[in-house]
Amino acid sequence: MRGEERVGNFSYQENKYREIRIKDICLRKQPSRIIPFPPLFTSEVPEFYIKQYCKMNIRRQPHILIIDDDSDINSALFLVLHKDFHVITTTSAREGLEIAKRNPPFLAIVDLKMPEINGIDVLKELKRVEPDIAVMVMSGYSDINAVIDAFKCGATDFLIKPFGKEALLENVRQLCNLISYQRKSFQQQAKEIIGESPAIKHVWDLIRRFAPPDITILLQGETGTGKELFARAIHYMSLRSKGPFVPVDCSAFPESLLESELFGYEKGAFTGANRKRKGLFESANNGTLFLDEIGNLPPSFQAKLLRVIEDRNIIHLGADGYAPVPLNIRIIAATNIDLDEASKRGSFRPDLYYRISAATISLPSLRERYDDIPILVNYLLTKFSMEFQKQAGITAEALDLLNRYHWPGNISELENVIRSAFFIADDYIQPSHLPREIIERKATELKEVYCNSPDIKTLRDAAEDAERQAILQIIKNKPFINKTELARLMKTDPKTLRSRLKRYGFDSENA
Repeated sequence: MRGEERVGNFSYQENKYREIRIKDICLRKQPSRIIPFPPLFTSEVPEFYIKQYCKMNIRRQPHILIIDDDSDINSALFLVLHKDFHVITTTSAREGLEIAKRNPPFLAIVDLKMPEINGIDVLKELKRVEPDIAVMVMSGYSDINAVIDAFKCGATDFLIKPFGKEALLENVRQLCNLISYQRKSFQQQAKEIIGESPAIKHVWDLIRRFAPPDITILLQGETGTGKELFARAIHYMSLRSKGPFVPVDCSAFPESLLESELFGYEKGAFTGANRKRKGLFESANNGTLFLDEIGNLPPSFQAKLLRVIEDRNIIHLGADGYAPVPLNIRIIAATNIDLDEASKRGSFRPDLYYRISAATISLPSLRERYDDIPILVNYLLTKFSMEFQKQAGITAEALDLLNRYHWPGNISELENVIRSAFFIADDYIQPSHLPREIIERKATELKEVYCNSPDIKTLRDAAEDAERQAILQIIKNKPFINKTELARLMKTDPKTLRSRLKRYGFDSENA
């Protein structure tokens, strides 16, 4: 009988009643209450009412979309989440994508293996529709390659079935709070990381993808490209944003002190160890540890670092027996060398490189983002004006010199140059206020252009040919003219004329 047909967990009559209630709610200016859609119910309601319903309900509850071909999973997730969130579920990947296009959710929970479209392709399409959608991928199989692929495509989390309902609810609540916090943090970090070039926009896109999932990130870039600034941005846009951010310069410690400074030590571990001390790894618990210049670590310590990353615990120097200290940290590493090449040469462990490079962000040099130089200069002048209570601008000639310079020190060098010129200048930074190497660079470039340009060579050849023809004509008209008279007619000195006659192939005895 028709009354026994069921859609999801609801009978036909229940669904018809709910459809009528939703129509009634949608047609009112102020709805009396909000009814969450039951699983698989979206296809029973006309599109107009879905749109109107979502517009009203999204103001009150964050919107979650669940896509899984197993209706039992959908029902279970709906029951866990519907009290705190507005939940829409579907067993069709294509229908889920259509729903996301009409009304993008703040979170999508997507099954990895589905008959129509696999979860990775759904993830990519969701990110194409709206890059800010957070996506959790779930699977009944623990496949490390699938996990890596999901995170590289921008997944926020990867859930292995079966998973605890309370843990899932808590994770989604934290994610909801994180997204709200991220928007504020993103605005704050965007004020400090200046640039509108395609290269810097690509970096921001990767940061938005990689920041939420708790994965190790490798930042690669030249000295002065702002690796620590970007690492802080990742930290403040992650689930660990309320925990500590601990930066460590791996090149600052001698090899003999690395283990005690990073891992900590027990009382009496060595001469002068009068008390127990936590290391920098332990200080970063519940937060982020930033390992700057990781490529400078000695090979002996690289093996110990690999073990810490794999086991997520450390052992204090001088510990009595095996006494591991558990760690709950995220690691962001940075380097100004090519670790891939270093691992092939043998100066950096390949297994450690693979561990830290699952998510890699290459930071562009200033040479790759010349369009950002005027913006950066304006930002720095504003910053120094507020800091030192002094106003100064920059002339077009000085800015042109900055645009032509190759900036081996990148942003750090630019900041130092502008700071120095800012103090020297009265009202405007002039070319004379800039370092000698920047001014000489312009002169060298002009000289190279003059000497090497094909157009300049053509003009010079034409001038020499005209001069040769003029000398030839004078000699023909006055065969016995001497060099002094010829130099007078050519309006040049005899010494210069002598060298030109030799270059043009004239017999000086006949001239």
